[in-house]
Amino acid sequence: MSRTFWFLTGVAASAFVAVKGRQYYRRLTPAGMAEELERKAEGVADQAKVWVDDFAASYAAARAAKQSELTALLTKDERRQLS
Repeated sequence: MSRTFWFLTGVAASAFVAVKGRQYYRRLTPAGMAEELERKAEGVADQAKVWVDDFAASYAAARAAKQSELTALLTKDERRQLS
């Protein structure tokens, strides 16, 4: 029983090392590194797009708020002159 357990443990450990070893080897090849860089570049591009969209929305909201605030400060005569 004990020998069977250790034999199966060794088989499982060997299979694990073989699978993980192949994955690490693939990541260290030039093609694997290129794929990883491509994935990271896509992630950065997505984050940049989200940031730009958020900035544009915040800017538009702040601009509209400031415009309405300044318009409210104008007198009726000044508003007619601007139109």
